Amino acid sequence: MVKIAPRHVFVSVGRTGSPEQAEFARAVESFLRERGYIPRTVGRTDFSYEKPLKKIAQVMGECSGTIVIALERFHIDRGAEFRDSEGKIELENVNLPTVWNQIEATMAYMLGQPLLAIVNANLRSDGLLETGYDWYVKWVDMDPASLSSPDFLRFFKDWEKQVAEYRR
Repeated sequence: MVKIAPRHVFVSVGRTGSPEQAEFARAVESFLRERGYIPRTVGRTDFSYEKPLKKIAQVMGECSGTIVIALERFHIDRGAEFRDSEGKIELENVNLPTVWNQIEATMAYMLGQPLLAIVNANLRSDGLLETGYDWYVKWVDMDPASLSSPDFLRFFKDWEKQVAEYRR
């Protein structure tokens, strides 16, 4: 059985594509460290030559919660959803995160871990990055100052209570 480190949290964050994204990801990691958490991310803090899903599962299994930092990876100027059907939906200026956010959020959910998704406000609401299910989704501007807002801090404190109670 894997021993869970109570202050370790898994952070799902893809490769950043701009200085602003890198700054925001660092701000979230600093925010966590200031509160006594140890953020862990495959490819940033933990490395392996294993297949990525195995390493993610191993690291996540040593953590007591997961935070997703969903940043824009893809931008679609014009496109279509269900393009060959009668239900075709025209898409315009759609932004999507890395698919790894969805994969890692799903893995955390399947483990029963407390899950907090911090989602850039310009992203499409989709999958586990949608509000209204039994995990926390906080839409924010990609500004480190948003981590200090009373609204964000309320979300974080609720998630933090679940992390303290998490037992696997």
